[in-house]
Amino acid sequence: MKAKKIVLALAALTAFCSFAACTNTDKKILFNDYWEKNSMAHGTIDETLVYKVTHEKGSGLDVIGYSLNYGEGTYVTNLKSQGDGYVYTTALTIPVTYQYGDDKAQSLIDTVTSEVVFARSGNALRPVSSKKSVVSHTPNSGAGISSATCYSYYDFSIETSYPTQGDATSTVTYKQYEIDEETKEKVEVDPIVESSTFAFSDDDYSCLDNEQLLVALRAISTSTTSGSFKAYSPFVKTMQKINFSFQTETSAEFTYILNGQTAKTNISYRPVTLVIDDTNPGATQTAWIASATNPQNNLHRNVMLKLVTPLSYSLGNLVYELVSITRG
Repeated sequence: MKAKKIVLALAALTAFCSFAACTNTDKKILFNDYWEKNSMAHGTIDETLVYKVTHEKGSGLDVIGYSLNYGEGTYVTNLKSQGDGYVYTTALTIPVTYQYGDDKAQSLIDTVTSEVVFARSGNALRPVSSKKSVVSHTPNSGAGISSATCYSYYDFSIETSYPTQGDATSTVTYKQYEIDEETKEKVEVDPIVESSTFAFSDDDYSCLDNEQLLVALRAISTSTTSGSFKAYSPFVKTMQKINFSFQTETSAEFTYILNGQTAKTNISYRPVTLVIDDTNPGATQTAWIASATNPQNNLHRNVMLKLVTPLSYSLGNLVYELVSITRG
């Protein structure tokens, strides 16, 4: 199974998995805990963000030879203090329907869940461990001969651990299924397990695990306009560089639920793009990150307001829009 064939709804969160020790401060990112109201003083946080996920259709839908439709989905994140660091969890659920001609439609559910444990900004958000589980019905470039052959099915998980000494380890487990001849039911058989190790290389870039990538954008100062992270991919078993670039600050009015009450306010934010630095970089994602106008009274806490993730084959974008914030 090749990584390039896996086209997931949350592409960047699946494509990157990273760690590298760093030495040259010129290329490191200076992180701060801007998700706290007073980023200059360490407190405790328990923050849940809920996003509505919609499909912005693209031109590729007119030529793929079958009907593809994503319904409205939900993306939920939780950032919580734990010991000397944080645990960050995410959960994406989105319905998808495939139909080939007059064949019966296939109504399915895609899910992506993740958890990462990492240190505070004083320790450069150093990752401790991460895990991700993915169930994806990924569109094929060809139409196939029925609704069921218009997509490929993936069910896999990734676990990565970062010991304080020695090599880090990443394991990808692909679940496998067969059809029972008597019952005609799908049954799980022995999975395919692929493990790899990678050294804490003497590198000069900042160090982040894949699953903390988006939350780490919230920890970047408004004085930083661009930079790079180094990333280890368990699929291609090599280090990759991920570039980010913030655009000019702008503002807009946003409406969402804050601790049970409707909030409607004008928020300054900076759009930021994320892309792999490679010959074939794949899709470029764009996130809107609220700006920290006053780090000691950071009302909007650098929250991610919106995320746009392109789909392959010009099938459009998945658009994540903030719906609610709950803080303990």
